[in-house]
Amino acid sequence: MGAYLVASLLLFLGHFAGLIGLHGLLASVALIAIVNLALLAAFKLKFNERFADPALTLAQTLAAITVIMFVAYHFERDRSLVLAWCLVVMLFGVFRFKPRDFGTTTLFMLAGYALVINLLMSLKPDKVDVYIEWYQWAWLALLLPPFAWIGARIGVMRARIMRANAELVNALATIQDMATHDSLTGLHNRASMTDALEHAVNMARRNDEGLAIFFIDLDGFKSVNDTLGHATGDQLLREIAQRLRARVRQSDLVARLGGDEFVVMVETISDRLGLQLLASKLLTAIAEPMQLQGHEVTVTASIGIAVFPDDGIDVSTLLANADMAMYRAKALGHNRATEYSSDLGESVVERFEIEKGLREGLRNDEFRLYYQPKIEFSSGKLLGVEALIRWHHPTLGVLGPDRFIPVAESSNFIIALGNWVIEQACRQASAWQRAGLPHFSIAVNLSTNQLTDPSLAEHVAGALRASGVDPSMLEFEITETAVMKNMAEATALLESLRALGVRLAIDDFGTGYSSLAYLKELPVDVLKVDRAFVKHLPHSRDDLAITRAVIAMAHGLSMTVVAEGVEAQCQFDSLRDEGCDEFQGFYCRPAMQSHDLEALLNRHGLVIPAQT
Repeated sequence: MGAYLVASLLLFLGHFAGLIGLHGLLASVALIAIVNLALLAAFKLKFNERFADPALTLAQTLAAITVIMFVAYHFERDRSLVLAWCLVVMLFGVFRFKPRDFGTTTLFMLAGYALVINLLMSLKPDKVDVYIEWYQWAWLALLLPPFAWIGARIGVMRARIMRANAELVNALATIQDMATHDSLTGLHNRASMTDALEHAVNMARRNDEGLAIFFIDLDGFKSVNDTLGHATGDQLLREIAQRLRARVRQSDLVARLGGDEFVVMVETISDRLGLQLLASKLLTAIAEPMQLQGHEVTVTASIGIAVFPDDGIDVSTLLANADMAMYRAKALGHNRATEYSSDLGESVVERFEIEKGLREGLRNDEFRLYYQPKIEFSSGKLLGVEALIRWHHPTLGVLGPDRFIPVAESSNFIIALGNWVIEQACRQASAWQRAGLPHFSIAVNLSTNQLTDPSLAEHVAGALRASGVDPSMLEFEITETAVMKNMAEATALLESLRALGVRLAIDDFGTGYSSLAYLKELPVDVLKVDRAFVKHLPHSRDDLAITRAVIAMAHGLSMTVVAEGVEAQCQFDSLRDEGCDEFQGFYCRPAMQSHDLEALLNRHGLVIPAQT
């Protein structure tokens, strides 16, 4: 409508300039009015919705060209001024037309102006210079095709950009959702649960109210996983999540901590009797039989209850006390709920024994580093290894880090243990150098506590000097959650480590805050895609979109992308096709001791075949 109004004003100016007569002016304005009324009627009557393009862009463009040719016919001279509007009309289709539409428009313009010339020769031979008109037609014939081709290319590029942008927006939205919600059950995850609990405790303190935390652990879940498979176990967890959500109020919080552990938070509690009634409802709901993969499965649960402010005045204390109450429920025979009481604090003695065992284990050389290969997709070569700690306990056997690292972190023994890991990794790298093995990096995990240790960089520098190892052989992996705890302090420490010449990696990306903004601020070389996104590739469209977005984003920031937990050929193929740089996981080899890795390299060299 606005374009036609401008055109009408220009026609009036053309009339005063002697370019078009009064009859031609009135006829042109009338045609403009008719075209606008017709389009208005089409939109009002929703006739346009019958077409693939409800905006009727092509139809409006062809109508505008018809008006231009009508005006050109009525111009007394200088018809090239009118023809310039053809290019303006073409611009309206740049972001909407397909290449075929540009071709149609171009042919319509050329045919229309050829018709105008023939009409002028027949009806107004005294007012037309045939040679000039055909010269202008030829000029249009030369100009319009490349203009249309460029417009078509721009339209195609815009469509691709919009499609890629839509995919990226959806992927980033999914990443943000997975940063706060458990990907399996859709419940709040540990990070968002902690934030919600902090807020709820602050509100309860301000309003002088109580709240309760139910710590729920399923009984017998491991046997379901072992006998019926992980797929059935996942289905069971989803069913339990739905049952818990259905038994509490909309305002109450339900979260999955991981594995078979859940937390329910209930606000504005009135009495403890109500807590036992709710616990009974939850136990009954969980114990109802369910049909999974053709099997009738029944599980029970043990529930520990802690109440604010009686059993703790902060989130960490409440969770710890609810956890202790849950273990008391298990000790009493499962399928029951137990409230926290002060005598449960006797478990602190057991915790002290674990801490004591850690210290003795370090003194007695009971810890070992295992090394998991990191393989380049394109060549199959080993480019590095990740050092993973194991505890060869004298009575409990070989313990994974999940059994003792949380205790080490809470007691801050992780600083001493982490320093030992760094020193041992440097010594091992030096030993491999002296043995003449090829150059490859060793990645060491840093905990949140270590990022707050002001002497970390100095200790790393000392370990490098003592071992004589090239700093580029050492890589540190930091989780995004650890960085976000104290962004400024962590960034300064990472900069000091980077100055030593070591490499830095962000581990488990997507499982914490997933803040994309911080990545470009950190001196990071490597981004590791968490195994949660790899597990269901290539069958999960969401995980595939997320992985594609993370890889594109990391490459845009000049980072190397490493995929964790690759266990199958289909996962390998999918990640390779998406442009991932490196991978680690059982598809190649599990973590192994140094002598086993040396034997593997001596047998195969750097090109390590997949396990069959």
